[in-house]
Amino acid sequence: MTSPDQIDKPSFLARKTFGQPNYFLLALAAAFLIALLPRGARRAIESNTNKAEDWLPPNYSESIDLRWFRDHFVGEQFALVSWDDCTLGNTEKLDQLERKLIPGKEALAQAGPDSDLAKRSRWYKRVISGPAVLEELTTPPVSLGYGDAVKRLEGALVGPVKRDAEGNSLGNESRTTCLIVFLSEEATKDNKTMRAAIEKITEIATTECAISADSIHMGGPPVDNITIDVEGERTLIRLALLAGLVGFGLSYWCFRSVKITSIVFAIGVLSAGMSLAVVFYFGILEVMVTGSDRPRLGTVDAILMSMPAVVYVLGLSGAIHIVNYYRDARREQGLKGAAESAVRHGWWPCTLAAFTTAVGLGSLFTSDILPIKKFGLFTGISVLGTVVVLFTLLPVFLHRFPISDDLIKRQSGDHEHGHLPDWALRLFGIVIGRNVWTCCFWLVVMGIFAFGFTRIGTSVQLLKLLDQDTRLIHDYAWLEKNLGNLVPMEVVLTVPPEKIRTAEEHAEADGKQYRMTMLERLDLMREIQSRIEEFPEISRVMSVATFTPESTNTGIGGADRSADYAKNKSLEEHREQLLSGDYLRMERDKKTNEETGRELWRVSARVAALGDQDNDNGGIDYGEFVEDLKAAVDPVLVAYQQRDMIVEQLHEQGKQLDGSQVTILYRTPHGDPEPTPTAQESVLRSLLLKSGVQPKSGGKARAVSFYNLSEFDEHKNDADYVDRAIKALSNQDALILVSAGSDPTAKSFAKRGLPLIDVTDFDIDLSSAAVNVGNADEPRPIRSVYTGMVPLVYKTQRQLLISLNESIMWATVLIAVVMMFLLKSPMAGLISMIPNVFPIVIIFGALGWLGIKVDIGIMMTASVALGVAVDDTIHFLTWFRRGIKIGLGRVQAVMLAYDRCAMAMLQTTLIGGLGLAVFATSTFTPTQQFGYLMISMLGAALVGDLLLLPAILASPLGVFFGGSISKEGTAALATPGAFADATKELIEELHRSGQLNDFSSPVDPSDEPQSPTPTAPKVAPAVPAPLASRDSQLPAQSTRTLLSDEDRKDLVDGPHAALHARLRNLRRETPQR
Repeated sequence: MTSPDQIDKPSFLARKTFGQPNYFLLALAAAFLIALLPRGARRAIESNTNKAEDWLPPNYSESIDLRWFRDHFVGEQFALVSWDDCTLGNTEKLDQLERKLIPGKEALAQAGPDSDLAKRSRWYKRVISGPAVLEELTTPPVSLGYGDAVKRLEGALVGPVKRDAEGNSLGNESRTTCLIVFLSEEATKDNKTMRAAIEKITEIATTECAISADSIHMGGPPVDNITIDVEGERTLIRLALLAGLVGFGLSYWCFRSVKITSIVFAIGVLSAGMSLAVVFYFGILEVMVTGSDRPRLGTVDAILMSMPAVVYVLGLSGAIHIVNYYRDARREQGLKGAAESAVRHGWWPCTLAAFTTAVGLGSLFTSDILPIKKFGLFTGISVLGTVVVLFTLLPVFLHRFPISDDLIKRQSGDHEHGHLPDWALRLFGIVIGRNVWTCCFWLVVMGIFAFGFTRIGTSVQLLKLLDQDTRLIHDYAWLEKNLGNLVPMEVVLTVPPEKIRTAEEHAEADGKQYRMTMLERLDLMREIQSRIEEFPEISRVMSVATFTPESTNTGIGGADRSADYAKNKSLEEHREQLLSGDYLRMERDKKTNEETGRELWRVSARVAALGDQDNDNGGIDYGEFVEDLKAAVDPVLVAYQQRDMIVEQLHEQGKQLDGSQVTILYRTPHGDPEPTPTAQESVLRSLLLKSGVQPKSGGKARAVSFYNLSEFDEHKNDADYVDRAIKALSNQDALILVSAGSDPTAKSFAKRGLPLIDVTDFDIDLSSAAVNVGNADEPRPIRSVYTGMVPLVYKTQRQLLISLNESIMWATVLIAVVMMFLLKSPMAGLISMIPNVFPIVIIFGALGWLGIKVDIGIMMTASVALGVAVDDTIHFLTWFRRGIKIGLGRVQAVMLAYDRCAMAMLQTTLIGGLGLAVFATSTFTPTQQFGYLMISMLGAALVGDLLLLPAILASPLGVFFGGSISKEGTAALATPGAFADATKELIEELHRSGQLNDFSSPVDPSDEPQSPTPTAPKVAPAVPAPLASRDSQLPAQSTRTLLSDEDRKDLVDGPHAALHARLRNLRRETPQR
């Protein structure tokens, strides 16, 4: 009880320090910190940028390859521009826009360094258009016909031919064309500059070229990034205001007080603003510590824009709990010290909940995907920061602007001491009275939903961050229909210098490899290009081969060689012109900027960005696509490597490939005369036919023949056939074994002295071809680098699923360890995790069953759900254990926890959940997903903490949490009204004893037994008589003798009379104990 000295002593907030009340000093300190929030939040939002290439760590091979590619080519950072009437027959405005974007030297000379023209020259590195490239292809040295030139560009710079209503072609002039603007490094150095560069293109088109803004269609990676930034910011600001209004209205409906509503809402808003400011100030610290030009972590992205809403809900939750503790204190002890009492009751569970939530969110920091890593880091920091906001501003406000006694009475209604509605009491009575059935029911439900985890898929695509009605999505649909695809997929072939020769040099001069002329290297690019174009996902592939003539193939060897020699000479003369384009580069060492000698041949494909609605990757499984692409390209490169092996072994035998006649050995089970066209043997044969092999009798038909080893095995007992076969094979310069190195028949040929060359065993370098390795004195193979957005998205997609599993696992493990430590019982800690993981299992299991793919926006909500659930679990367990500590049985302790926490939990779900539900109307997909997932998560977390957790505590599993229970008393609670009456009487008893005012410190688990022995009597703690637990464990005979005749009558006459009898006996029996 409170002493007279304590009554006269002013409360902590009323005391004075340095002549000023403590509440004033706290408010002053808070005001200083709050003053830093607006600028920090604004600058954080301004740093919003979304680049898929920055999502993976820099040491990943995909990231290394993409950086290497961008060091040599600029084709990734492009903006494609077209409009409704931009056709090959109407190029006037197109030509005008091209001239305007890159001003001439005379205009630049007259313009100032900061002028608009100067900015254009720095931002736009190069501009190409369909008509300009067509002119290049139809003039020397390529000199293609107009129709052939259009065909080469169709699907890239020129669209398909239009047709009239009857299906008749409208000719090439009806084809849509476009302009491609390549952005410089300066234009893409930061989000603000890139946004200005993209918007300037539209401005020039509309104001200087008289092109209607509504008819313009733009696409490309920079356009995607900018649109996502703009859409994310626009929807966040608009919906944040709407969510605030909804949350404020719901808060007022719950509290019926403008004062309480204002402070609770202010705590949530300040917490949200603080979370953004933390990002900005962390970025400043990051730059100072690392010395980098710009922060890697301290910037906002589309995913991190959802963080303020998470922190808002968690801050709101803590504020609602403290306000409820304050109202309880006002009812039970009056105005003086009520704010301090609320802090004493709430600081431990709120701090503990924030810590465990931060631990759960911190598990996201282990992800290799940058947006998820940042979300975990900054949300975890901000959640801990909400505790500081909560326990500085809220107590000060409640002390300085107290709620009126009349409002406290009105809020209490008919519940003088308790404040749960009747419907909730009836529901909770069923949960406790049928605790085993309740546990079994919810565990079965969890099991059913958990099976949905096996069906979870992932999807990663920037355009999927936008709603289907967004302007950019409609632009992409128009561009893909009228022009071609836009998602870049790059294949770069690295040709080492020892593989290069002039037209005058012999291909086998060094006897170790086949060296190629410029035309032969172009033939390789053309072969790769044709193979890639066979994929239905590809609209067009561009390479140097697109802009150069093909090899001559008239069938007359001498004439073809002469023509190819002339083409080679022309190509060598125009080599610098080819190097100045976008598809051929000489590799440079990044450190020294010196040429390494390797040629980099770019083969650029464009993949569909959109597609049918049945596939979240726009109709393409990027994983399968990348593997299929490698399966198409690699056999060609393997064939070139095998040709080098053939050359080397022929020279060791005193022969050469030029003029030789060879037979390729293969094996099929059915004795087929030739291998399939896709077999490695067929690929090699095609290459050898272009490498100078010839039959000894002249002609070209059987320069490279096939022989099926299965046919030899079938006739191996026929001596005449064997002799003829051996004689025919011995006339060949070489027998090539391509893919059956351990074949016994082929080995027998070698033993017979036949010229067998085994090319099945060659080194495969699994390292990235972007890293120049190997000794230049030894022949190095031509290698390939697969890069661009497609491999990056595929890697991110795989990593996303790994991160999802790892984050859930680590969050669960870390929080479980914390709970074990707090409860000082491994089993209690594990069991307490059941309601914590309940929302994750239900929601993500449902996503799996419904076939909804988990993307980067959905994935982060797993740890958020765990944090929200842990918050309520800790509050409930704190009050449960406080009840156990003062001698209550488990059922009574659950009643106390229900009375102290349930209303705050319901209010948090109602205000936070419905307030954030407005985000589900967003056109920005992560925000939209966050809206409907958060209301679902909060609802599932509420079910887990109010229906599952109490049932566990009252069930046999509750023995690990301490306390005892009476089975017959528990069963009686399921009857209508029993739980309500028992709870009311319990709270009245606790209030009369003054114990409700004594919960001022965290519960030490060592204060009560963790696993009481059923046969041992429990000694009640020294507390006032009414508080002795009716569920305390006593010998069976003692329990029977404690019931009077009146009590036995109550057991018979009323459905819950036994509970009343036990409560009456508490008053009688305690002094004797």
